[in-house]
Amino acid sequence: MSNVSRLLVVDASVLRSAGEKNGHSAHCSKVLNSILEICHRAAFCTETQQEWNKHQSGISSKWRAAMVARKKLVKTNISVHLRRISVDVDGLLDVTEVQRAALNKDAHLLAAAAHADHFIISGDKALKLLSDGYLKESVEWLVVSNDDSDQQRREQIDRLSQLAKQKPFPLLPP
Repeated sequence: MSNVSRLLVVDASVLRSAGEKNGHSAHCSKVLNSILEICHRAAFCTETQQEWNKHQSGISSKWRAAMVARKKLVKTNISVHLRRISVDVDGLLDVTEVQRAALNKDAHLLAAAAHADHFIISGDKALKLLSDGYLKESVEWLVVSNDDSDQQRREQIDRLSQLAKQKPFPLLPP
């Protein structure tokens, strides 16, 4: 099977952290560059674009420009999925109001993933745990954390390469 360009959702937390320093910021930059070099695409919606504009670093600004030049940024309409996820979040009984607010704040990421290839790259471990624990969405996560070891960082970059060799999930129905 030939390589497949996957449509990924990239959280603003990764764009904000991308930089040239060693450690976490350099790793976020490597993740973004891997997306570009492997020829994956990035799905974005109005909410994602606003967060990217507000939180991007200089490195991630250059990444976005390169993605635009290669036509690798894909605008998605998430309204149907967002409504469904919002109803799911509002119906949760076993969450605190703080958790509900966190899920609602980032519901656009989950909706974009449902519209794309069900894969989110984020620096927010708490969001992953909340969505895994409470929501029905079938989403894979690559969580880029400040406390990741060098081995975990290598595995994350390898995971992005492996994605290009896997068949994408089918789109979820609205």
